[in-house]
Amino acid sequence: MKRLIVSLTVLVLVLSVGSAGWGQKPLSVIGKSEQSEQVPNPTLDMAIKDGLAKAVAEVVGSMVSLQDIQKKQELLSKEFLQNTEPYILSYSIADKTVLPTGYQAALEVLVDTRGVEKRLASLGLLRERDEGSRLREVRLSISGVTSYQSYVAIERLLAEDTEVQDFAIAEMGPTLFIWKVMMRGDAGRLTARFLAADFDGLKARVITAERERVELGLSR
Repeated sequence: MKRLIVSLTVLVLVLSVGSAGWGQKPLSVIGKSEQSEQVPNPTLDMAIKDGLAKAVAEVVGSMVSLQDIQKKQELLSKEFLQNTEPYILSYSIADKTVLPTGYQAALEVLVDTRGVEKRLASLGLLRERDEGSRLREVRLSISGVTSYQSYVAIERLLAEDTEVQDFAIAEMGPTLFIWKVMMRGDAGRLTARFLAADFDGLKARVITAERERVELGLSR
């Protein structure tokens, strides 16, 4: 009987621990706020907001089709990237750095994935995950890259993405760069991360979004 009681206790503990994270996703992100024409006075709070938007964008991008990200990018930005509070369960600042032109904050964020899922469903934008873990090549084309800082920010985002296995420049022009990206998972999640990021004062918009080809444009 004692062994049975102990076994039941262990089972309850296992179930409790296993269910504690349901509907939640922990993410490590880096937010930045740097001086630009649009941001003349960057602050640490702006860097934190940038990091929270990146965390929510990663979750949203894993639940929305590439076609909907392209067609509904303004709606997604308004509902999620500019309104992160309903979807952030908690966050902590792991590190903060004063940059030459602003601030950087490393955050540990817990995102309410269930809340994101419900809101996407209400908007008619939720899709079933069907990409799996197959390794494949995605052609990433980005126009409007007008500075070395923008180029570095793009490469940093690719290097920090956990599902990007490798990437290399395939073609380049004065302001157009095309990367060959070997990645697993959903290209929509990566696309959403680009939409939430800042590239030396420039923001990305989706021009074309397909399973193995994504075209973005940078502009102010």
